[in-house]
Amino acid sequence: MRLLAGADELALEERFYPMHVKQKDRTGRPDIDAFETAMRRAKCEKGFFVSFDYPSDALREIDRFFREEHRVIIPITGRDILDEEIARKLA
Repeated sequence: MRLLAGADELALEERFYPMHVKQKDRTGRPDIDAFETAMRRAKCEKGFFVSFDYPSDALREIDRFFREEHRVIIPITGRDILDEEIARKLA
């Protein structure tokens, strides 16, 4: 007896996590807004944003996006990378 699984049974959910890297001193709210739009368009629930620094308005926007849309943006700084703090943020 031969068993064949249908394509639907073997399909795995594809996960895509967008990442944006900014090479400037500070990432402002407009940069975060643009990334949110890209996440919505791609229907992503989680994304990563890398920058040297985040002013308070950008961090507030990241928090608002989570509270209102239940989507997560993980802000990563260059210092996080150099200090090897990434594992804590990605957990």
